[in-house]
Amino acid sequence: MEDKRRILEMVREGVLTPEEALELLSALEESALEERDLAGGERPPVEASQVFAPQGFQVQAFGANLEVVGVAGLEGLEAEGGGVTQEGGIPVYRVSLGKGRLRVPEGAVVLLLAMGSHVKLARVVLAGRALGANLKGDGLLGLDLALSGGNLEAGLLLRDGEHRLEVRAGRAELRFLPGSHLEVEAQVRLGGLKVAGPWRQEAAPGGRRWSLGEGKAKLRAKVVMGNLELEA
Repeated sequence: MEDKRRILEMVREGVLTPEEALELLSALEESALEERDLAGGERPPVEASQVFAPQGFQVQAFGANLEVVGVAGLEGLEAEGGGVTQEGGIPVYRVSLGKGRLRVPEGAVVLLLAMGSHVKLARVVLAGRALGANLKGDGLLGLDLALSGGNLEAGLLLRDGEHRLEVRAGRAELRFLPGSHLEVEAQVRLGGLKVAGPWRQEAAPGGRRWSLGEGKAKLRAKVVMGNLELEA
């Protein structure tokens, strides 16, 4: 209730538009519903849109501590502390209210659905969505994530391709590792933006743009309410 009151006050003060307020209220309602489902032991279904390329895996964590590691030369996956099923020919790993560890091929796409969990990932491409979760990445090779009510701390090695980060409410600290070549377009509606390192900056529609190296990779980062830090 306090969050809803604060959002309404920000609309009256002109800090948020009515459309932005509706987006935040929707995120809060979604968070409350999914937390109730989690408390009741229910698992939300994976959306039909969450289908991805070969060498990808669906990973679902509910109230869990999970580690996902990309291993060079590994052809399948090795799982501990959770269950693996096949859905539509795609491996799906699930862990609830416990600990799990998953080894996958290095550079594999990990389509994550995390709620109320702590997840560590290394040397994989991180995609999917997280709600009320704390995520830590080490040497991530790609990013396409929607985060609501959580935190992301990640070291990334981005050299090409399109990447995306959307934070509805939370904090994201992105550290770009040596060898990264990218262009970042960042927009923070309500919160703080901090940039450190040898970036080249220029204006961009609706926000600002920073380039590093040859700028071959493209990252679009949007924060509705929260903080974003970019470090190179």
